[in-house]
Amino acid sequence: MDDRQLNDLRTQVKRIVSEVSRISESEFEDDVLIREELGIDSLMGMEIIAHCEKALEIQIDEALFGEIETVGDFLRMIETLYEQKQSRS
Repeated sequence: MDDRQLNDLRTQVKRIVSEVSRISESEFEDDVLIREELGIDSLMGMEIIAHCEKALEIQIDEALFGEIETVGDFLRMIETLYEQKQSRS
């Protein structure tokens, strides 16, 4: 995936998170803690995962969300899953 595709993917995921959480995309820096700083709980996390799965046509193991600490962790997980899907296509 080139830089432009990566940026487009990150923008799309941030938009989804923003819509579900009602938090401005400008707050989604890579080092921001998802639960502690953004207040995204497990229920909201499941909704975010469902939206990302539908929009990106990927499967996300919901148990992985519990291991995610920062926005950057979440974005890297999505990038990896998306790249795996692309390589299988």
